[in-house]
Amino acid sequence: MRRQVRKSGNGIKVFSFDVDGTLVSMRFADCVWLQGIPEAYAAKEGVSFEQAFDFVKSEYDKIGDNRVEWYKMDYWLQKFGLSTTTREKLFGKYKGEVEIYEEVESVLKVLKAEGFELVISSNAATEFIEFQIRPIRKYFSLVFSATSDFGAVKKSNGFYARVCEIADVKPHEVVHIGDHWVFDFVNPREIGMTAYFLDRGRSRSRNIKEEDDEFVISNLSGILDKEVRGGNYSHSRDK
Repeated sequence: MRRQVRKSGNGIKVFSFDVDGTLVSMRFADCVWLQGIPEAYAAKEGVSFEQAFDFVKSEYDKIGDNRVEWYKMDYWLQKFGLSTTTREKLFGKYKGEVEIYEEVESVLKVLKAEGFELVISSNAATEFIEFQIRPIRKYFSLVFSATSDFGAVKKSNGFYARVCEIADVKPHEVVHIGDHWVFDFVNPREIGMTAYFLDRGRSRSRNIKEEDDEFVISNLSGILDKEVRGGNYSHSRDK
C-alpha cells in the first residue's frame, strides 16, 4: 500500500531532482568518460593519452547524445575493445571524485522530515546515478533514468508523464529541480509540473522572462524558501 505523504498548502506531494549538476558535480562522470576510458585505450593501443583522448572523443561525437548508445558504458568498452576494463574498475578508480554539493543532504533531510516524497528524474544511466548518490540514497523512494528505464535520450514531456504515472501523482503535485533549461524547466512545466531552474554558476546568460525569474535558484536551499518555509502560494504555470 502506498505510504501517506504530505500534501503542502499548494498541493505539492513530490519533489523530483536531476542528478548531474544538481545533486552532484560533473567531476566523477567527466573523469570516467574523459580520463579513464582514454587512459585504458592508450594503454591497450600503446599510444599517448593525447592521441587516445582525441580518438575516443571523436568516437563519442560521431554517436552523439541523441542516440541511447552514447550513455551506455558497456557499449563503449566493447567498441574500444577494452575487455579487461570494467565499469566497476572505472567507478572504483574515480570514487573519490564523486562530489555531492554541500547543501544537498541538509535540504533533502528537511523535505523528508516534512513528509514529502523524494524521487530522482535523470537522463544519466542508472549505474552512474546509483553509484554517485549512495550517501544520500536513503532519501529517495524512486529513481528514474530516461536512458536506462525508458530507452529515451532526453527528458521529454512523455518522460515526466511516465514519472508521474509510476509515482502515482498528478503533474501539479510535483516540483522538479534541475540545471538544464529545456529538460529540467521547460518540459516539466509543459505538462503542469512546478519546475525550478538551478543556476549554480549564476550565469543568468539565458533570456529569462520576468515571470520566470522567481523559479530560478542558485542552490538547492532556495527550494526550501520557495516551497516549504512559508512558500505556500499558487505558482504561475503555462495553462
